[in-house]
Amino acid sequence: MQTDISIIIAVYNNTKWLKMIFNMLQQQTYKAFEVVIADDGSSEESVQTLKQMIKEVSFPVQHVWHEDKGWQKDIILNKAVVASRSEYLVFLDGDCIPDKNFVKDHYDLRQQGIVVGGRRVQLPQKMSDELTPELVADGYLEKKSLSLLFCKERHSENVLRVPLKIRNILGICKPKKGGLLGCNFGMYKSDLLKVNGFDERFLAPATGEDTDLEARLARIGIPVYRHSFICRVYHRKHKRVERNPNPNIPIFEENNRLQIGYTPYGINKKEI
Repeated sequence: MQTDISIIIAVYNNTKWLKMIFNMLQQQTYKAFEVVIADDGSSEESVQTLKQMIKEVSFPVQHVWHEDKGWQKDIILNKAVVASRSEYLVFLDGDCIPDKNFVKDHYDLRQQGIVVGGRRVQLPQKMSDELTPELVADGYLEKKSLSLLFCKERHSENVLRVPLKIRNILGICKPKKGGLLGCNFGMYKSDLLKVNGFDERFLAPATGEDTDLEARLARIGIPVYRHSFICRVYHRKHKRVERNPNPNIPIFEENNRLQIGYTPYGINKKEI
């Protein structure tokens, strides 16, 4: 099967939400993709559940796993990048459910030397808690578009989709520079390799996994353009991760001070 896009999904144990993601990937309007699971050390029980899920889907899936040694998302993402078979990569978090045009939107917006930043729709807490794979498969999220639009959560306006063709004809919804979300972005693999992927020294969430990558890409002339009302995902509501002090801050500041683009702590470690 031809795969024009590799969708890299960062996961850790939450197979219920991964099942919901798979159910929406089954419904995609663009089919020429593979999935690469970047598994940051899920348990044996979760891995066995995932293996069964892989047998039940129509798209190809690779499962890239390493031992659980704490938060090592950037490390497993780099391993997934190496394993990916496509020239174009789309990154998705395991608590974000794509809408049915997600892959098509990313594919249509792809551009060498540019990072496509998608947006997210924040689900209310009650919906996040009650959502099931069966509801997702039945089109529940699309049916709830109107109520999501008028809910009090942030980013609710992104539940609306404005197709690329209409944007181009009317000259509306032009992308804005900056604002990479680690849970939803796309870029050519060759561009990511120019900065040597993710900096693997970041060993905690909240700072670095996306902000550092965006800053390093900008230094070599690869900007992020964020697109509203397209390339959308539904994001599970959960408590914001706060770390005080955050061990990532000194690393992020060091990369900024030294104006690092290509990190020696990425995919290719020959220079360390």
